[in-house]
Amino acid sequence: MSETLQATSAVATIPLDAAARRELDAALARLERGRGLIVRIADLMGGAVNLAGRFGLRQIGLSHGTQHKFAGIARAALARAYDIAILGLHRSAPRDVALTRAAVIASGAASGFTGLAGFLPDATFTTLAIMREIARIAASQGEDLGSDDARRACLEVFAFRSAADHDESELGYFSARLLFQGRPFTMLIGEVASRYGLVLGEKFSLQAVPVFGAIAGASLNAAFLDHYRNLAAAHFTIRRLERVHGRDVVRAASRPFQNPDLDMPFSAS
Repeated sequence: MSETLQATSAVATIPLDAAARRELDAALARLERGRGLIVRIADLMGGAVNLAGRFGLRQIGLSHGTQHKFAGIARAALARAYDIAILGLHRSAPRDVALTRAAVIASGAASGFTGLAGFLPDATFTTLAIMREIARIAASQGEDLGSDDARRACLEVFAFRSAADHDESELGYFSARLLFQGRPFTMLIGEVASRYGLVLGEKFSLQAVPVFGAIAGASLNAAFLDHYRNLAAAHFTIRRLERVHGRDVVRAASRPFQNPDLDMPFSAS
């Protein structure tokens, strides 16, 4: 028994080789680039605040009470998304990514035209589409999609670096995982929904600007899909490295991550 434990411990602490370290550095770089989604998109789409003033809107933003409602929308969208998303996933083809992107863009544009009535089905559909991409990436990195662990890991992606509030977005990747660890599933989905709801609320506030809404909805949905695919690629790469080398080894190797020369891109597929 003692020999078995020693052997297991040895496997769980295999030092990172050069290839593994490059994968880890690339994943960490991708997580860093994922910060501040809504802020970056609002900047890229510039003019939204000016348009809001022109049409008599006070600001691009939502009250605390309204944000709470969007957390409810997020919770409803996330509750069954995983079970539906993984149906037939093993038969999906690479072209499905392009089709998914086109579909969420169309959904966002329609939502921008129709306001809140269109936003609810758009949020549900887009969340499902994103979850399917997250699950596909998870499977490609060796996750067992039939396990509770994989379900939780896919759900967590919606909370990493996703809060619109600056202070919340400062919660680090490993700290966020520690926060979620061991929580009952109902508590986990509530925590994730509160963070994802912030993003949905900011998305709706940008789409609410007259005339601008359809363009904003389409552009934001495309950005959302790319953003969460990037986070998923990083997250499940790190989890695979942890299974091979041990969590402590990977965490220790991540601390000195500062060198931009190691910011190497890798495919999310």
